[in-house]
Amino acid sequence: MSSSSSNFAINIDESEHLLKAEDTLPVNTKAINLDVSTKSSLLSNWAETVHVEEDKLVRYPTTKVEIIDLIENNDKIRCAGAMHSCAPLIASEGIIMSMTKMDKILGVDVDTKRVRCESGVRIHDLCTELAKYDLAVGTLGTIDWQTISGAVMTGTHGGSLTVPSLHAFVTEYTLITPNCETIVVSKESEPKLFSALAPSMGVFGVVTEMEVQAVPLQILEARMIAVDFDDDFIKSFQDVMESNKYCRVVIYPSIKKVTFWTANPVSSRDDAIARGAVNYPGYCNFRNKAEKVMLEEYLILCDLGEYEGADDVLSQVLESQLERLNHYVGQYNHILCKERNNGIPHADIEFNFDFKKNVEVLTSVMSYCEENRVPYYNLEIRATEQDDAMMSCCQGRDAMWIDFQAKADVATEFFGDIEKTLKPIGFRKHWAKGLDHTDAGYAMKQFPKMYEFIALMQTIDPKGKFRNNTGESWYNAMGNLIEDMDGNEVEDEKKVEDVQ
Repeated sequence: MSSSSSNFAINIDESEHLLKAEDTLPVNTKAINLDVSTKSSLLSNWAETVHVEEDKLVRYPTTKVEIIDLIENNDKIRCAGAMHSCAPLIASEGIIMSMTKMDKILGVDVDTKRVRCESGVRIHDLCTELAKYDLAVGTLGTIDWQTISGAVMTGTHGGSLTVPSLHAFVTEYTLITPNCETIVVSKESEPKLFSALAPSMGVFGVVTEMEVQAVPLQILEARMIAVDFDDDFIKSFQDVMESNKYCRVVIYPSIKKVTFWTANPVSSRDDAIARGAVNYPGYCNFRNKAEKVMLEEYLILCDLGEYEGADDVLSQVLESQLERLNHYVGQYNHILCKERNNGIPHADIEFNFDFKKNVEVLTSVMSYCEENRVPYYNLEIRATEQDDAMMSCCQGRDAMWIDFQAKADVATEFFGDIEKTLKPIGFRKHWAKGLDHTDAGYAMKQFPKMYEFIALMQTIDPKGKFRNNTGESWYNAMGNLIEDMDGNEVEDEKKVEDVQ
């Protein structure tokens, strides 16, 4: 297997890793004047795939009393966090209840390593507070500007075969149900509802507070190398995933390259620096501002059909990343949240597979990429430890994820094509990425506890107050499938009785 990595000296641009005021949150809202007389504005999710009229639809409660008032006086509600989801989860025929102003950290118990917070707390704020006590959030995605509840409700995961998804670290929820009852949900008090509550896309009501199990804060030593996108890569994939604490694989199909990014805990920064690592006192982003500009140029050249020039640009991006990210060290959240800044808005669809099928999955993906030019510059692969939540993509099995990306205007056709390619292998789909492309019958077969989830949802919210039209049609299709299955079972039992 051929490989390449850079040993050039890395000059750290201070502006890249030191947070500025304007970098606190990536922009995910766009004020667009729809009508000068009403001054209505359009609120967009980060991927620019969902747009809502903020002045007419969005409410920002600051207390539980205000939440109950909104529930009592509205027939349809969807809750929203940072609006990072690419799927139309927040689309609402009624109001959207933004939890972003309920953002208090209520306390940290150092002895139990647990933190209690309101649901609108941003993950980066939680990381900052926990770091004061040498603690950290149990797992992190590649960004940290989501709200804690939004991340948990949609099944946010990290990239480690020995660490489960974020919801697995929640020990307790405070939930206001559709009938305005406030209940505390834990594994001990309400085991079935606790299992169903996350990920659940907010269909059980409004989570106002959470108690989260923290973990010891780590210093991570990270490395990145590039290899060819070939059979040798597929053969080495499982070993790399299993032999590193954290791993992220990025495939660049058009230039037939793959990067392995790995990170492992070390006892101190000094130990890693002695091995040649560059010290990062703050965030180390997967792409810097110059690389972002080049990737935007790549997409423009592809739109013009100038693929050779586009691939030359992409190769330059890869060389730049290998130079910067070849070997470095930093604090846990600063290293793991490497997509925090300099992202390019795009639509996603992320598939989850049984990790044991990794060779079959990667072989299918490579075959597809050999026959088709994908409409984006990369695919991303991570792995996650299993958990027992009803609707978790990792329920009952260690899993690998493949995230396909595209600009919104070409996403539908591309994502549908990819889904057809991978369907025979058997996948579950990330709830925040591609729900609008989901086949209800197929999902029923892939989630063994779907039956229990639907029944519980219909019991707690029979009128569908917290379901939008997209979700309602999807859940109704599943409900009909369940009824058909039950009917067939009854008919089969009757046939057996007749024979007897």
